[in-house]
Amino acid sequence: MLTNNSKDQLIIKILIAFAAIVYLVGLFVDVAGDAAKYAAIAKNIYHSGDFVNLTIHGDAYDQKPPFLFWLSTLGYALFGISNFSFKLFPVFYGLLGLFFVYKLGSSMYSKQVGKLAALLLGFSEIYYLYSVDVHTDVVLLSNMAFALWQLHEYLKSKKTVNFVLGFFGVGLSVMTKGPIGLFVPALAVISYLLFNQQYRELFNPKWILGLLITFVTAIPAFYGLYNQFGLEGIEFFFWTNNFGRIAGTYVGSTNTDYFFYLHTLLYIFAPWGFVLFFAIFFEFKSLAGRKANKADYFLHGGIWLFFLILSVARGKSPNYILIIMPLLTVLLAKWLNYFLEKPETGLYRVVTKLQGAIVVLLWVCLVLFVGYLFPMKQFAYWGLIVVGLVGTWFIYKQGTTPVIRFFAPSMLVITLLSFFLNAHILPYIFQYQSSIVATRVFNEKADADARLYNYDYEQFELFFYGRDEVELIEDSTELKVVTANPDSWIFCYEKGLKDIQALEVPVDTIYEFKHRGVYRTGIQFINPSSRERSLGTTFLVKLK
Repeated sequence: MLTNNSKDQLIIKILIAFAAIVYLVGLFVDVAGDAAKYAAIAKNIYHSGDFVNLTIHGDAYDQKPPFLFWLSTLGYALFGISNFSFKLFPVFYGLLGLFFVYKLGSSMYSKQVGKLAALLLGFSEIYYLYSVDVHTDVVLLSNMAFALWQLHEYLKSKKTVNFVLGFFGVGLSVMTKGPIGLFVPALAVISYLLFNQQYRELFNPKWILGLLITFVTAIPAFYGLYNQFGLEGIEFFFWTNNFGRIAGTYVGSTNTDYFFYLHTLLYIFAPWGFVLFFAIFFEFKSLAGRKANKADYFLHGGIWLFFLILSVARGKSPNYILIIMPLLTVLLAKWLNYFLEKPETGLYRVVTKLQGAIVVLLWVCLVLFVGYLFPMKQFAYWGLIVVGLVGTWFIYKQGTTPVIRFFAPSMLVITLLSFFLNAHILPYIFQYQSSIVATRVFNEKADADARLYNYDYEQFELFFYGRDEVELIEDSTELKVVTANPDSWIFCYEKGLKDIQALEVPVDTIYEFKHRGVYRTGIQFINPSSRERSLGTTFLVKLK
């Protein structure tokens, strides 16, 4: 534990148990957008038994390698198709990454740094959030932490087992997100060897063997692409998908905010975002004074060049930062361990006051969210908030060590905020994710031989939540064919409804829904006074 005091140990154990409940609740929350797409792809694997040739709405899929989908398919095989089954093994695998981060921090600095790093990451909004909105990146983080841990151990000990496991971990990273999974470990290793003047090691032929281990591990990732797309699929995997996103040529993004990940980290790594920048400042100050050890070069080699590439890339998304979170978290843990070991210094007082202000700010946000923006009527939930406030006061007053007084209030408030996000706020918002609502209407009311179609709607929820295989209508020609079939159900926006009506086909029922995409809420939706004005309309059309 972080402390030998029995009272402080009890506080940490209670907070870990509460965090486990929050992660468990998140398994049952609905999914939309990319997460729904990934759930649907895994559903196709489960039904087809084809683990390498990936498909979505009947078309070949090429954007992500299969590792995440395999984990979800395992959940479907054991528990059937549901939100819980889709998320179970990816989230469990993501939580396993906390152990790998602990081992990475322990290998680089000390067990105390490793423990702090695991707690910092596990009690952060970025981990809570992407354990609900499951992306490939939370699985990538675990594989990346494992690979970095084993490779650093190899650089220290030169043991063959660490070499093999390290490159196996890199291969799993490639299996999760593509060749970008090789980039961070390569930079970390090269930086370590270069700045520790191990120049001969840089050109050792053994690295070719390591790359071969990575290549063999990742074969399923590009084997299916070759089957479906030929050499163009291989080119897409090794170049276009990752580097095209960086250049903005593939996703068509025009995000030129070079500070995107700086201000994103401040909130998405809550409650540790501000103190992370404090630690980064002192890390660079230390490096300027030439006070670096061997592990520091591994740390910085794996972070900053990749961070710079992310920052200048046209394609940006908050989840992209997860690939370097193991190293960023170890960096923060290293400096927090230094600050908290010297409670008599001015640095300790500055850091604790800064973190105390963040705790107050997060409490204000929590009460604002559940008291005004998304009003909460359950008495028991308000009782939990009171207990949380009392607990925060108790920890500040009764915590016996600086470590507990610094960490525990932040861990408590971010866990409470994430609990209400999972148990109240997201379910509140998902009532306006009309594709899910419409699919449940179809599942309940449609005849056994009825078919559900998706037209003029760009997201993927229907393909996951539909009881049978849902088909995509890609254009008006296909629409005309579908509307000739009896008992077809078509989900669409208003434009799609007009297209159907223009065909003058007999319509049985039109179900109308208020709609706002859960990940496209915006200020107008969040504000209760303007929420209704932010809503669009979708339709579920039942043909005779």
